[in-house]
Amino acid sequence: MTAILLSLSLLLNIIAIFSIILLFLRQNKLLEAEKKQEKMFNEMEEVISSYLIQVKEENDDFISRISMLKVNESASINEAEEKKEVNVKERKLSGKNVQIANASAYHAVKAYQKNYQPVIQPAEEIEPPKPELHNEEDIGIHASQRMPHNEPSFIERVLLLKQQGLTEDEIAKTLGKGRTEIALMLKFHHNQQE
Repeated sequence: MTAILLSLSLLLNIIAIFSIILLFLRQNKLLEAEKKQEKMFNEMEEVISSYLIQVKEENDDFISRISMLKVNESASINEAEEKKEVNVKERKLSGKNVQIANASAYHAVKAYQKNYQPVIQPAEEIEPPKPELHNEEDIGIHASQRMPHNEPSFIERVLLLKQQGLTEDEIAKTLGKGRTEIALMLKFHHNQQE
């Protein structure tokens, strides 16, 4: 009887040790998965923050270019006003009707300047330059696979150029986008496939 109890106790101890080892291994796997996920989160956060910084720089550059255009435009409007004033002075000699017409034109120009606001097109309407692809072999698609009326989406073009062996900088230059945007897009696509 003691031998049976002793063997049962030994069997239960072995099962307990085995279950403790299994729990320990599972806990380690969970910790490794958490570390990997935290690392991916940090990488994505860095990519997104660098993308936002790049977008901010591009916006600042755009604003400075727009302000330069406004300055140039206001200078050209001032020159036009001066020419009109000179014309008005020259035409004063020709009669009152001509003077009244020029004065009303001058007031119309002034009113236009007060209400004038330059039209800025949204970024969505500006199309990026298309990559120069000479034939189907250049992009790795057979003529039977190519859709006649459907153009590839932006992500498909990025992936095609990446498959051709282009770097992120070259893809960005080809598509007219920022390098960080391309890197972010490739990273997200890579993470979605996993």
